[in-house]
Amino acid sequence: MTINYTALFILAGVHVLALMSLPYMMVYGVSGPEIILQLIAYPLGCLGITALYHRSWTHNAVRFNRSLEYVLAACATLVLQNPARQWISTHIRHHAHTDHDEDPYNIKNGFKWAHYEWIIFSPAPPIVLPPRLAEHPVILWQERHYWLLSITFNLLVPISLAVFMGAPWWGGVLVSALRVALMSNMVFAVNSVCHIWGSQKFTKEVSARDVWWFPFALGEQYHNYHHAFPRDYRHGIRAFDFDPTKWFIFVFARLGLATHLLTASNRQIESAILRAEVGVD
Repeated sequence: MTINYTALFILAGVHVLALMSLPYMMVYGVSGPEIILQLIAYPLGCLGITALYHRSWTHNAVRFNRSLEYVLAACATLVLQNPARQWISTHIRHHAHTDHDEDPYNIKNGFKWAHYEWIIFSPAPPIVLPPRLAEHPVILWQERHYWLLSITFNLLVPISLAVFMGAPWWGGVLVSALRVALMSNMVFAVNSVCHIWGSQKFTKEVSARDVWWFPFALGEQYHNYHHAFPRDYRHGIRAFDFDPTKWFIFVFARLGLATHLLTASNRQIESAILRAEVGVD
């Protein structure tokens, strides 16, 4: 069995530190500015993944202004989900081979495999990007500076704030690790939770499901719709669906910083629903 010891060390280390943050906060407490920092970091990091990595770069459902791409690419390092090149390549492979052996996080190998074991126990597949991304300047820039950005945002900034607030420097590390662990498991859960529980209103061809009660995924929880229409920038298509990533894209489109927003037509959606109801794909 292949073991990725780097991934194992990082995953285990983050989760051990996250657990240590709980007694730390009980003894030392945590200041308001530190809480605000982590509450801001959560959605910013998630949008770097959901809006940029996923909906824009992987599925080409929206195109962002170049300056906004740089900002979101930097924000994505708050989640420690690997540089964009590897993430995109792996996710494209997931869509091409969903629920089959070549699916990197095939849910048929079990919940734990889809959630995190695939990161540790499977060799990283070769990186293959579509031509439109092969020499993308922001993707190349982020890969060159990925670990510098990650260390700065996830360690140096929280440590500096903790010291400024009069807390132990290592307290900043622990609180930041708690946020990273929560964000990581949110992303992991789209591959595990959203392939086991929930509804399959739009397609029954794959295991992906819509899980409305999992809001911390910023809209990625509408996973069945996404697999039915991967190039729709929306995942939650109803007005009351909790999809902050969709709203983020819409707002920046109105500001002129996002273009080429793609959506499935009502006719396509209604046809998919009917086909799923009768079990035809």
